[in-house]
Amino acid sequence: MTYVLVHGAWHSPWYWREVTPLLNAPAVTVDLPSCGPARGDVHDDAQAIKRVLDAHTDVTLVAHSYGGIPATEAAAGHPAVRHLVYVAAYNADEGETLMGFGAQAGSEPNVNPQVDCDFTEDGLLAFKPDRAEHVLFHDCPDPREAASHLRPMAPPFVQQSPNAVAWRTIPSTYVVCTQDRATAVGVQRTLSTRATHVHELPSSHSAFLSHPARLAEIINNAH
Repeated sequence: MTYVLVHGAWHSPWYWREVTPLLNAPAVTVDLPSCGPARGDVHDDAQAIKRVLDAHTDVTLVAHSYGGIPATEAAAGHPAVRHLVYVAAYNADEGETLMGFGAQAGSEPNVNPQVDCDFTEDGLLAFKPDRAEHVLFHDCPDPREAASHLRPMAPPFVQQSPNAVAWRTIPSTYVVCTQDRATAVGVQRTLSTRATHVHELPSSHSAFLSHPARLAEIINNAH
């Protein structure tokens, strides 16, 4: 069995570094092409995940935040995927977009590009480091260090939905992060009703840094 780990928006495989050594099977990370100069979109990300899945025969696919959208598309109908784990993630349905979930959040905290992000000179969307420390990493051991590893993203990701939906046919676990300031907790709880199993962690958006042992335990027991 192999764990395939998918990071969220603006992130990179670096963010799984505390969890990976605690997993009870080999783990492979996916580097999403939407994060960085490749300017990929949701479907490019899904293809990148699928290429990793194609190299394995027995996979638990773990996705964080935005990564849940391309993971949901990539895993649909894939024979290797046995279980899905969504960590404060968007297990979106067809027609649902990241921007649409933000609108559902109402007055709850959520990522707001007008406040939290700036456009770079080449048109990418970059998370402001000081806002990232507050919104994404507020309970992590070193919020500044965590924020320094974020990367700008190509903007189309906020308006795209998955072309296929894996959680309808593959068992899944949802991890609600109850101190999250990015993915609104109310939205997470609504999305968690789509999962087979639900866990709650008193964590920020970044449980892989703030609660790595507990998150690894949940992943290890997901089936």
